[in-house]
Amino acid sequence: MSAAAMLVTFFIIAGSIPAAAVTWSDSETRLTTYPDFDGVPCITQTNDGSLWIFWTRRVGRAYDLLYMISPNQGATWSQETQLTTDESADVGVSAYQTSDGSLWTVWASDRTGNYDLYYKISSDLGASWSEATQLTSHPASDLKPAVRQMSDGQIWVVWASSRSGSYDLYRKTSFDNGISWSDETRLTTDSSLDKMPSLAQMSDGSIWLVWASDRTGNYDLYYKISSDLGASWSEATQLTSSSAIDSNPSILQTIDGRIWIFYSLRKASATATDDIYYMYSADNGVTWSDNVQFTTDKYDDIWPSVAQTRLGRVWVVWVSDRADQPDWGNLDIYCRASLAGDINEDNKVDIRDLTIVARSFGCFEGEPGYDPAADVNGDGIVEMRDLRIVAYYLGKT
Repeated sequence: MSAAAMLVTFFIIAGSIPAAAVTWSDSETRLTTYPDFDGVPCITQTNDGSLWIFWTRRVGRAYDLLYMISPNQGATWSQETQLTTDESADVGVSAYQTSDGSLWTVWASDRTGNYDLYYKISSDLGASWSEATQLTSHPASDLKPAVRQMSDGQIWVVWASSRSGSYDLYRKTSFDNGISWSDETRLTTDSSLDKMPSLAQMSDGSIWLVWASDRTGNYDLYYKISSDLGASWSEATQLTSSSAIDSNPSILQTIDGRIWIFYSLRKASATATDDIYYMYSADNGVTWSDNVQFTTDKYDDIWPSVAQTRLGRVWVVWVSDRADQPDWGNLDIYCRASLAGDINEDNKVDIRDLTIVARSFGCFEGEPGYDPAADVNGDGIVEMRDLRIVAYYLGKT
């Protein structure tokens, strides 16, 4: 066994491996090759370490939900499994594993003649699924749900609905794993269109809701925060304000405390295409980074979904029509992950990254010799956990 391999083995045995995203792998992986529509993906990780990607596929005249699973951090993926087979449109799926191990999927379907929300639950990691349960039954359209479980055990579903005459965001919650549900609560009341919500609870317990709205004349991103589990909310804060069309946000907080929002951006040009961008905040939204372009393909990249695994990598999935060009091309699912452990940002994890950590080993924030780049997990001290991160990903590019 090589010295590097022995070092990696030791660090893995010694403890868990948290990490923050610093640089991104050069590899963008095409996950589907179906010759029609694959769209609106969602990525999540279950407690056995597996990555799950759910999405909508056009099958004949219907739109159904499918999923695939990776048990090994994206090295390989399972065959595609069809989750719904209804002869209607099942779209906009969101997925989340709750504390009892149940995997929830919530989506919008027009099987009753208009779009309502439905959900399915698996208590055995996909070996079996419950029947689809209808969650909303309003004659208006209910679309693009986001599902999460909060620290008090409540399961939240937030979505966009046209029931007010415009589109606003609404919420339902359950304290008993879906046996009963609260009444629907309206979260936004602006006369413009508020759509495409994404939802996350942060390490300090605050709940963040981010969405796209055209209240300024074109779509920008907004967010609001609740510090009391939804009893009250801050005013809506505008996050983007350019002439571009910003839509389809996906929010998460990484282990180092940074809040990330990925989204689709289309510049104000007749020939522009959509690309995926992101912004992040290291101080709970007091300040934000500039927007950073994540995809650069000359064709459309849309509908990002983002998750961080327990091994530290941030995974982004999205949809692109770049295949089969120069025709319009069908839409397929793509993914890309962060390169955790690349401290010097040279797009590879090697001995130079280990050396940077070693130079500051044992130093606390504020002490001479402390290098914030070497504090990979951002906990204020350079220690074995930072070495474990770099050692685990040693050799990755």
